[in-house]
Amino acid sequence: MEKIKDAGRKGRVSLSKSEKISKQRAEEDGKDDKEGKKTVKFGDSPNQPLSDYDPLEVIPEEYRKHGVDTEPMLHYIRERSEDEDLERLLEAAQRDVRLHQARIKAAAANDTSLLGEYDFSKDTQFIARQERRRIRMEDVKSLTSEANKIICELDEDKKNLTHTERTQVKLARWQRALELYVYCPSSLSMDLLGLLEKLLDGTSEEEELSEVLSQAYHMCSALVDSTQQAVRDATDDAAMAEDAYMIRLEAHRMFANNALRRSDEIQSQFRTNGRAALQIGHQLEFAELKRAQCESAAILIRHWWTMEQLAESEDISGEELKVNEEVRGIIPPQSCRMDPLFTVPERSLEASKALKQLRAVVKSRGNAATAAAAASGGWSDPNSGRRFDLTAKLIRRTSKALEQRLLNRFAQVYSAGGSYDFSEKPRSGSINWVHLRELAQALMMFDSGRNLHQTYVDMVITSRFPELFSVKKKEKVRSTSNNPSAGGGEDSDEEMDFDMDATRSELSSLFHRVSDVCTAEFELIAHVFGRTGGNEEMTLTVARALLQRVISDQNNGLQSRISDLLQSIDRRGDFDAGAKKLDTFVVIHEKAAGLFHLLRDAAEKMIIHSHTVNSKDAISDYESTLKSVTALKQFLTSQEIALSSGHRKGYLNLELRLLHHNCCATLQDIGCVLDRPKARSQDLSLADKGILEEYRAPILPINSRYLMTCDILLGPLKSSVLRQPLIFATDSLARARLMFGDGKKGGDATARVITSIFNQMCNFYGPAYLYPIVQALGEKLNIAAPHNPPQLPFDEIDAAPELGVPAHFWVALEYIHTNAKSFDRELWAENRPGSGRVWEILHTTGGHSCMAQARKYRIQFFAELESRGEAAIHRALQTLSEHIRWILVSGGESMFATGGNRFFSGATNGPYAIPTGSSLETPNSPAVKSLTFCLRSQFVNIQAALTPTSLSAFWSALSMRLYDIFVPRLIQHYTITQVGAVILSRDVEALRSVSMLAGTNHAHWDNLREAVTLYMTPPGALKSMLVGPEGDVNSGKGLFKRVGRYQSLVFMSRRSDFRAKTNQGPRKATWVVELLDQLGVPDPTDTQINMGMFAAERKN
Repeated sequence: MEKIKDAGRKGRVSLSKSEKISKQRAEEDGKDDKEGKKTVKFGDSPNQPLSDYDPLEVIPEEYRKHGVDTEPMLHYIRERSEDEDLERLLEAAQRDVRLHQARIKAAAANDTSLLGEYDFSKDTQFIARQERRRIRMEDVKSLTSEANKIICELDEDKKNLTHTERTQVKLARWQRALELYVYCPSSLSMDLLGLLEKLLDGTSEEEELSEVLSQAYHMCSALVDSTQQAVRDATDDAAMAEDAYMIRLEAHRMFANNALRRSDEIQSQFRTNGRAALQIGHQLEFAELKRAQCESAAILIRHWWTMEQLAESEDISGEELKVNEEVRGIIPPQSCRMDPLFTVPERSLEASKALKQLRAVVKSRGNAATAAAAASGGWSDPNSGRRFDLTAKLIRRTSKALEQRLLNRFAQVYSAGGSYDFSEKPRSGSINWVHLRELAQALMMFDSGRNLHQTYVDMVITSRFPELFSVKKKEKVRSTSNNPSAGGGEDSDEEMDFDMDATRSELSSLFHRVSDVCTAEFELIAHVFGRTGGNEEMTLTVARALLQRVISDQNNGLQSRISDLLQSIDRRGDFDAGAKKLDTFVVIHEKAAGLFHLLRDAAEKMIIHSHTVNSKDAISDYESTLKSVTALKQFLTSQEIALSSGHRKGYLNLELRLLHHNCCATLQDIGCVLDRPKARSQDLSLADKGILEEYRAPILPINSRYLMTCDILLGPLKSSVLRQPLIFATDSLARARLMFGDGKKGGDATARVITSIFNQMCNFYGPAYLYPIVQALGEKLNIAAPHNPPQLPFDEIDAAPELGVPAHFWVALEYIHTNAKSFDRELWAENRPGSGRVWEILHTTGGHSCMAQARKYRIQFFAELESRGEAAIHRALQTLSEHIRWILVSGGESMFATGGNRFFSGATNGPYAIPTGSSLETPNSPAVKSLTFCLRSQFVNIQAALTPTSLSAFWSALSMRLYDIFVPRLIQHYTITQVGAVILSRDVEALRSVSMLAGTNHAHWDNLREAVTLYMTPPGALKSMLVGPEGDVNSGKGLFKRVGRYQSLVFMSRRSDFRAKTNQGPRKATWVVELLDQLGVPDPTDTQINMGMFAAERKN
């Protein structure tokens, strides 16, 4: 196998030799170019010119030096370098291919006779290579087809053969598998080691194994030799193919260069001769133009003379020429005095053109050129001016009569009606649009068809839109609107409602009628006016005049009808009429958008209809029509904007007004009293410009006195009241989307409207609605506790006292929190595609500035609501703290901790100074038992009202306040006996248990629980409790470590045996002095106690 790889490497090396030589030759050529030397081209000998020797007699030196690695040296192709025939160049290339191979053979054999005798068909080496290649391909094909059979035979065992025969069969099969592995590796699923394992399978004796491996070695050697021969053959074939390719490539290069040179010559000839031909063509066109002008001038002069003779004969005879009668055909043709050109209807177009030229002559009398000709004596006849005036008068009379005849005929054909069929062979009953086009072409010669346009538009309006001229019905609506009291009472209102709905339905059908008629008329305009006079802009002029009359007519247009409808609604003046007007706005806008969309589609079709006839100037006609249609679409867009822009401004102000009214009316309907709004300054600059200022809803907050006296839960915070403004707002958003468009179509206009609605709702829900309620909830709480001590303990069968904060306070906060979330979910609805709410509308319209502004309104609303809610909750915390003090201090100190009443009012040692031997009737003191009962009842309401985070913060703060009330009272005023210490320990556990209902910061109760053990420990064991069993103050153990040195000593000073009575008064007990001396610490109670060291927030 190593031999096979070596042979492959040698083949690759031999294949790359020609590439290296070519690269080296290219580098030498580039070096010569840089040095300014003459470059030796491909195939040229660097030592001797090609023409100095016969190629069939001399072997070049390059072939003797390099042999098969020599680059081909061309001879026959160079001889035909100027030939432009590709076939002959390829024949020469084939001869150079043969010559190249002959030179290689001759150089190898040093025999020049081979230069002329060499032939591929007689080359034994070439033939042998081809034969070996054929045999090898057949073997590979056989191996591929028998791959499965070869693999299966490796595992077969011939039991009916001798051992020697089985070995020979196995070796033969293994040889086929080895060949399959070498030639077709993809067909074999095992590697070379697997093949060796198959060969040695079943061979156990050493001699047999040696024999098998020896034969396998010979097989591999033979296969390596065969493969090496195949690599050499492939190398030689590739070298020959490369040389042949390079020679043929040179032939194609020469052919391309010759073709390029020839094309350059042709181009230069064209530039030289074509310029002269172009000049000749221009001169011929100019001469033809002059000839046509002369013929036209001759015809014009003849027509002028004819008209001049008629005018002069009319003046001489004194009998007026009946121009109208003759032109309109009332007088028979044989009795007419005028030229038949003007009386025959079939020649109307020619007559129109002639009259247009004659009118141009008449009009030119007053210009500068004519005046100069008259001043220089061009008119020598003194009667020429009179004759000119007579002729001009007759020309004007004839033009007017002919135009009127054509207009009457156009009206007759159009009034005849019929279906609009514009095919080449229209069906019977179709309108004669071809005749209309001929008449239009003739009428365009009269004032650019102005009268034609007006006549056509009037015919379309009167025949296609009779409902626009229903004057009686319109006057009835106006009279009813101007006299709303006519008829009186509810009957007139119901009748007006019925008329309003009918009018809206009629307006909707009118929109559909306009769409259908204009679509059909656009098609007629494209065929009749589209090619009139070759001016495609005429379609734009006619279509624009029709649309302007239908839409913008001051008396009978769509805008006028819509304005009448809106005015009839406005005259009622109530809010129900405003709601109907809003619906009418939306209907009108929706129908108008659909109308103009259909009209733009109809305008697009005019491009196709205008080019049904082929012409030489098809491209220019198409561009002209495209410009006209584009201008018409722009006109439609401007009409749509004009129709809807004014309505949009009125709609927005009305929408905001009604939204504000409905929201405020919801509160007033349940009896809420609203404060008067603050006066706002108006923008006078907009009023001076005549611009309607955008409506800004006033803020009408709920009256604070009303909130202090009413039941908030049954009033402003009812679920129906909380929900109704959101329903109004969502309806407004839906109408705004219909009115201003959705997505990218709406753009900034939609974004601004949605932002205005959202801002108004934030102002209503905040300053006008929820803010006053939250503030009133806080102000309703009475922080001060009652003056009289409570009667403890409370009866747990009854409802727990509210501790100054009633349950409806927390329920109200829960309602407000739920409503705020509903406001955000139902109106803002962030990241909820398909909801049609504020966030989605602003996101789809792409209004980034409006989105930022709306986010600002939203953040301000929730930040202010949260701030006011925190203020109310903080007031509730203060109220609870004062009532906790009231129960613990006032109520707890008014009786013993065991529940017995005090017999002596002078006892001031607190509820835990219980004498030794007293019975423990209850596990807790009455004050603590009652307080925990009240706090647990409050916790249920607070937990329902606050979020988990807020609940944790609030209850942690309440726990600290409870600690700060209980501990200072304990260390300043109470004395604890051993019996009282048991009750105190139970009270601390109870308070700690209720404090840990929520929140996480309760370590201060753990410290207090450790400190309480000081009151239940004998004096002899206090040292080990304070500093640990070692008795070292600095050991970092005991209560000094957990609670603090200062705090532990102060807590210890409240023991009942800390001071003893002596003749000199109370003194420290002996064990106290000894303990302090042993610890080496001073007594902190000798000075004023620092109460800040016992705060719950302090970290030890």
